[in-house]
Formats: sequence, C-alpha cells, structure tokens
Amino acid sequence: MPAAVPESAPDAADRTVVAASPDGGNAPDVIAPPPRGDRPDGAAAAPPGKVAIFVAQGMGGRTTISCDEGRTWVANRSWELDADPLVCGSTQPIACFTGTCSYRINNQCQQRGCCNDTPDVAKGVIYGEQFVATWGWGQPGAVRRSTNGIDWVTTFPNDSFGGLAFGKGTFVAASRSPITSPDGMAWTKSQPADFRNADGTQMWSVRRFAYADFQTGRFVAVASGDTSRDMLVSADLGKSWRRPRVIPATCAISVSPYGGIVYGNGAIVIVDQMGNACRSTDGGETWTVAPTGASQVLSHGVWTGNEFQFWGDNGSMLSSADGATWKKTPMLTRVNLGPLARAASGTLVAVGNVWEGYGKQQFLRSTDGLTWQRLPATAFAASHPIFYITAGYANPSAVCPAPK
Repeated sequence: MPAAVPESAPDAADRTVVAASPDGGNAPDVIAPPPRGDRPDGAAAAPPGKVAIFVAQGMGGRTTISCDEGRTWVANRSWELDADPLVCGSTQPIACFTGTCSYRINNQCQQRGCCNDTPDVAKGVIYGEQFVATWGWGQPGAVRRSTNGIDWVTTFPNDSFGGLAFGKGTFVAASRSPITSPDGMAWTKSQPADFRNADGTQMWSVRRFAYADFQTGRFVAVASGDTSRDMLVSADLGKSWRRPRVIPATCAISVSPYGGIVYGNGAIVIVDQMGNACRSTDGGETWTVAPTGASQVLSHGVWTGNEFQFWGDNGSMLSSADGATWKKTPMLTRVNLGPLARAASGTLVAVGNVWEGYGKQQFLRSTDGLTWQRLPATAFAASHPIFYITAGYANPSAVCPAPK
C-alpha cells in the first residue's frame, strides 16, 4: 500500500494556528475544580454497575479519563509509560514531533520521528458498550478495546485506519480496507472502499469518519489526497460503500483534524476548517453547502438534541437546528477549542488546539458552550497532544469506583 499522506506533524499552516492566542493569555483560569462527588451535579444516571466517563485519546499511545464531569482527568497512560510492545518496550520519554523514538514496524524495531507517521498516532476513540480506539498512521499500529477506559487490549494488530465509528451495534474502522465488529473484539474485513482522486487514481487516506442514525444507519467517510477530496457512504453497516450522487466542490474540504461530521434532526452535517457546513437530508445521497458565518473552525462538533454546535473564529460558538442556517455567538471565555465531546448530562469537555501538548496543554469544561473553565495544572497530566475525546459508560475501577 502506498504511504499515507502525512498528517501527524503540524505543517506551516497548523503551526500558525497554534501560535494564535485569542485572549493573549489573559483570560482568567479556574483556580481549583469544584469538590468531586459520587454523582456530579447534572450527571445523567449511568446504567447499573457502570460509571459515566470521558476518554481522551492522544499521540504517543496516550489515554486519560475523567469520571467527575471533566473536573479532573486521571489514569494518564501512554506507550512509553507502559513499555508497550509497539515502542519496543522502551521507556524513553516520547516528545511528539521532536527527536526520534523506537517503534516496532514489520516486526522490527526502528527509529522514527516521534509521533510522525508512526504506530502511535491517534486516529479515533469511540464508545459502543465498550471503548474502542485505533492508533497508527503511515505505519501500522493497532485497534484496541477497553471496558474501563484505562486498560487496553489489542484486538486488531498491524494495520492503520482513518477513524472509528459505532452505530446499530456495529463498530467500523475506516480505510480503503475497512473492518467491522459487533463488539470491538472480533473483526471482519468488508468490501474495499474505493476512494478516488479527481484524475481517477486511487486515494488512500481517510481523514474523517462518523455514524449517522438515519433510517437503517449511515457510515460516512471523507478522504483526501494531495489535492483531491472524496466521500463514500455505507448504508449496510460498513459492508459496502457508494459515492454520493451530488457532492459540491466546497463540501468537506479539510476536515482532519478540524471540524467534524455530526448527525441530528434528520441531517448529516459536515463542518470543515474553513467554516463551510455541508449538509445532507437524504442519508448522504446529495449534499448542499451553507456558510456558518465563521472563516475558521478548529473544534470538533456535537448535537445537543436541539442543535448542532461547533466553535471557531477565535472565540465564537456556531449553532444550528438544521445545519443550513447558523447563528454565531461570541463566547464569554475567549479560547480556541479543538477535540471536544458532550456527555449525556450535557456537560462539554475539550482541549485546546490538537497540536498543543505538554506545557501548552489545556483541558476545559462547560455546561453551556459559551463559558469555559480552564482546569488548573493539578487537575490533569500535561502530556502528549490529545486528538479525540468520547463519552460513555465504563466498568468501575480503582480511580473511578461505582457510585454509592
């Protein structure tokens, strides 16, 4: 297979985005999180024997979880901390995009640029009765499964995918050679997803992937090459793929790692980095494009049950009930948001721009999307950049016990 188009290290445009600081660093931080309780205020009841958590997935094989509505993040893990086999059992500290690291590639230990087209590149985490995550870009990584968000077991090794989604009892990992699973443990190869460049040549790199609960279910994959973009949709739970009949030229341009694909109110909506909203109301067969009012969207998006929400343009929330008409509201907290998730309780958690890690890393939470609390440094481990966050229900653990 040809090498995937690199995306793990920020290019010049990404570095410019990271350097931008909408509040000049002067916005007030939260000095301390509220006291933690067994049932955080506003938390939805978890299924019996389960704990409501967020799981954040990052570079370097990183995961960390929150079981108090995003007030604190615990159980920080990454491959060098665990001496993981995919980093050759090494405990050498990983500093993403700096220096070289040891990786097991094709059953051999090799030195590669840390987190740069390597097995530890984060490519998605999703919840569907259990948590499933995939790592690896440019070089094969692994799909792993967890029931508590802390301990991960490899269930599909030596491959890489462009994203994960779950719907109608089925996990799908997206690539030109997608795989499906009912439980995140046993995987089945599907028919090839034949992404194509504008000149008809094969396209390899899936950039964004999601599930839409439309009729029998739709899985939507957006791929891109050097200059082209393609989209395929599956209406049979990932078994086969077809190209939409109508895809405007400005639909879903640059959706990795910014923007996202969200379903709600009968519409599949893709918001890209440039602030275009591409919308389908017929299950992905035809698409139309509408402006959101923003010129840049760096956040992921959510459906609240009433509206789509994204965040962009140096401190504005973009909201829409239908994905066609958008309202732009200034945030009370001026901050650029990146990966983001919403719990069943309505609580939102986010980190800053995806490329920010270590000393620049920020974890944030909100109950309305307009006022965001920056967590103090004591509330999380500042470590490898976070690329994806999901919400779900976990088996209890020592750090996240069952509610009393």
